[in-house]
Amino acid sequence: MRLFAALDLSAEASEELALWWQQAGLQLHASEWRFVPRENWHLTLAFYGEVTGGEADRLVDDLSERLLDFQPLVLCLKGSGVFPSLARPRVIWAGVEDAHSPGRLAQLARCCRLAGHATLRKRGAKEDPFRGHVTLARARGLVSPLKPEMWQDFPPLPDVEWVADTVCLYRSVLRPEGAQYRCIEEFRLKE
Repeated sequence: MRLFAALDLSAEASEELALWWQQAGLQLHASEWRFVPRENWHLTLAFYGEVTGGEADRLVDDLSERLLDFQPLVLCLKGSGVFPSLARPRVIWAGVEDAHSPGRLAQLARCCRLAGHATLRKRGAKEDPFRGHVTLARARGLVSPLKPEMWQDFPPLPDVEWVADTVCLYRSVLRPEGAQYRCIEEFRLKE
């Protein structure tokens, strides 16, 4: 099974981001981009890839232990961008940061990544630096470079904060119509 750990957006944050994306997304050539359905929006903390049932069980145990003393975070939307670059855009994203304690979100991601270290090592994955974000669109093959001035015309992200108090271990099922995500385990962060 294909697994990843993530935080969900609050209903309010999701609604505000959807309203923003309705405006911002108009500047893109829709034929070049596959927009991620709103119900699939999340903040990935760690991607584990394909794991066996036994590896998944060990991952759940390790996440439970590592997240035991982690407290909820207050998150906010902050900035938007593309991976890997405007010249070669593959992903369009909205940034997410810890509103009150810079660095805690990255610490949480590191805890989740360490929990899956054995599965990451098994598949030889390179661990990219963490950048808190919600993926909004993915390129359909090769797309035109994005002009910096177009990006500067994007409206500012809404000013919304929410409490993230649960890490979900998601199972991702890839289908022709797009990925489907199901939370198979929840880890409540300590109040």
